[in-house]
Amino acid sequence: MSGNSELGFRELLQKSIVDGIRIENPVILKGQYRRAYDLLKDSIDANVTPCLVGPPGVGKSLLARKVAEDTGRGFYEVFFDENMTPSRLIGAFDPALVVRRGRTVESFEPGPLMRSMVEGGLFVAHELNRATEFCQNSLIAPLEERHYHLYPFGMIKAHDNFAFVSTQNPIETSGTYRLSRVLVDRIGCWIRLGYPDKETEKEILRVNAPAYNLAEDILNKIYEIVNETRQHPDLEIPASPRAGIFLTRLVDRYLDRFDDGGEAIRFFAPSVLTKEMRVRTPGKTVETVIEEILQKHLG
Repeated sequence: MSGNSELGFRELLQKSIVDGIRIENPVILKGQYRRAYDLLKDSIDANVTPCLVGPPGVGKSLLARKVAEDTGRGFYEVFFDENMTPSRLIGAFDPALVVRRGRTVESFEPGPLMRSMVEGGLFVAHELNRATEFCQNSLIAPLEERHYHLYPFGMIKAHDNFAFVSTQNPIETSGTYRLSRVLVDRIGCWIRLGYPDKETEKEILRVNAPAYNLAEDILNKIYEIVNETRQHPDLEIPASPRAGIFLTRLVDRYLDRFDDGGEAIRFFAPSVLTKEMRVRTPGKTVETVIEEILQKHLG
């Protein structure tokens, strides 16, 4: 890469940096989402650690971002898996700086949890039940005593505005770990989210597509097809509201290429919906199940 290209990239990178978080589309605070939002805010205000529990794509992360934005907190997040380590959460000393300056504040590179503790931000531990026991143990002191012992500095006390929110998928989801009893005892409010009701989900589709120009019957068809995957006996993992948003965006944008909405849905649905679905019935595939559902609702 040439020097000019590298300089150009760095200039573009600098322009791309934004302060704070911005939610582009309105957050639908109706039904279960209004209740979950209120519980999140109330728990944080009362210094009670909340956990949002629900299947992928139902809006757990978005609700946490909304609370951070509305309360003026910085937003920090980590997605847990078996590769996440405590040093990535808390931070580590830069070896080159340690050689020159020793183990000082200047040579310490903070991780997102430490930064949110010091700056008073909202830290979201996504998919907490995918965290290893090693990582789970590193969260106990920040949750209970709101501090962390960082050698050689001693105790690092969290800012008064520091808030910790966790999310997790249902415990039957594959690839998850059981949370330790010690960690569970420090999570005081469990907020459960399921798939939204029809009118709420249709409004979510409208504001996220945007699908204001789509006829009502097309939106109904998209909802019915997505919802059918949640009722189908052959499916272990159905389509999420996020999949419905993707399908709606594609149909909304390219509707004029097709004779009608049904043809557009039939063209895009197999590629959008099958990516996350899993069948439980031997001999069945996600493709054949989707074809059955499309035939049922589109003919």
